[in-house]
Amino acid sequence: MDTTPLAHLEHQHQRLDGMLQAHLLDLVGADFTSALVRLQRWRRALDRHIGIEETWLLPHLPAGARWAASVYHVEHERIALLADKYAVRLRAVAARPPRGERARRQSVLALLDATHALRHVLEHHHEREHTALAHELPDGLQAAAWRHRS
Repeated sequence: MDTTPLAHLEHQHQRLDGMLQAHLLDLVGADFTSALVRLQRWRRALDRHIGIEETWLLPHLPAGARWAASVYHVEHERIALLADKYAVRLRAVAARPPRGERARRQSVLALLDATHALRHVLEHHHEREHTALAHELPDGLQAAAWRHRS
């Protein structure tokens, strides 16, 4: 594995993105039950990821960092809120799957639309972390934070 500071966060984000992608593929296939299971796994992994950043990385952000720790905190809260709101919608569809091809397609489309804001915030948050946070913290600290915790 690449040991540059950016590599630690990139690896974690790629793992999370892959999990979300697997969820979306189930959703596109109208497999609402599997999509829900995958979303729940992704959400638990996301919580662990955020917890590591909040506990092990952000407290060490140096004075004069490009973005204050509070910016990352607010984004973490926003991501969690959007993920939870989306999960409520998916759970409702999974509990009462639509009947008929058109109804399934409409539900899939509505759920995909519901992921838009979440995916947008995630993309910008990851970019912020890649352009700033990863370069503002010592590599050893980042490696230690992710080792055996994710």
